Amino acid sequence: MQLYLTYDYELYFGTPTGSVQKSILAPTNTLREIAKRTGAKMVFFIDVGYLKALKHYAHFPAAIRDYQAVVAQIKLLVEEGHDCQLHIHPHWEDCQFNGESWDMDVRRYKLSDFNTSEIESIVLEYQSILKGITGKPVTVYRAGGWCLQPFSKMEKAFKKAGLRIDSTVFPGGKNTIAPYYYDFTEVPNKAYWHFENDLTLEVANGSFIEVPIGSFFFSKWFFWKLFILGRLFPKNHKPLGDGYPVPSVGMRKEMLTKGKLLAANTEGYFITKANAMVKAAQLKQQQHLVFIAHPKAMTNFSLKKLEKVIVNQQAKGNVFALLSDFKPTSD
Repeated sequence: MQLYLTYDYELYFGTPTGSVQKSILAPTNTLREIAKRTGAKMVFFIDVGYLKALKHYAHFPAAIRDYQAVVAQIKLLVEEGHDCQLHIHPHWEDCQFNGESWDMDVRRYKLSDFNTSEIESIVLEYQSILKGITGKPVTVYRAGGWCLQPFSKMEKAFKKAGLRIDSTVFPGGKNTIAPYYYDFTEVPNKAYWHFENDLTLEVANGSFIEVPIGSFFFSKWFFWKLFILGRLFPKNHKPLGDGYPVPSVGMRKEMLTKGKLLAANTEGYFITKANAMVKAAQLKQQQHLVFIAHPKAMTNFSLKKLEKVIVNQQAKGNVFALLSDFKPTSD
């Protein structure tokens, strides 16, 4: 089975955003060390809008320092054989830096908040920036905040950029509360599918391939344990990043009262369900499973557990692969 450890490489978007050192560089370096020890390959979806914004504010010493540090790390990731692919949070087009901190404006959080001409400009420019850093083809995409609908607005830009693989969908997921919008409640029950102008609708021989993130239902008791551990043992169970996410209205209440279906996640206490997620995919006879995480949201606990999960799955013959190497199978 092909397993994909994917990481959205980005700051937080709330207040504060967190520092580049604690939210990106330090946790990613730990992931690099785990990869070296195990031989696992990882996929990093680089938030290129952040890089563009840093360069725009290069007249501030803090901005150019952070830009150089992030670029240096991305180059190391590529040298070590990992994927660095395209991740777009277009709200960076509207954010401002005062020399010390970011003013996050998330009113245009989704690509669909821009017109088709602006979308094409953003996609092509961000792809060019990333390719200029990595020296590698950029053919795989993940939308910021899972927001890639309606895809018909993005189709032309993706074709022009040569983006052929997307990994945004997690089956069953839905959030229509601003600034988010995604609805994956009606998608093919497959490890991947071809599509054209709607990423949730399978089209034979479509121009694009959706390799969805796995989904898993976490009970309310799981969330109670997660939140209690965070309070009792923050050193092990609090995220390493030092910022705050964009608020999700009602999310915590739903988790603690009903449980929630979420993307297959290797952050924090979620890592304890990783082996079960693999087993569930195997029972469906799927040959591919994508995990999602963010360096900023990893914890000391999840980083220690991750190495054990990798070794366990490798012993079973499963391979941690790159999405840029993805090839359709008989799923």
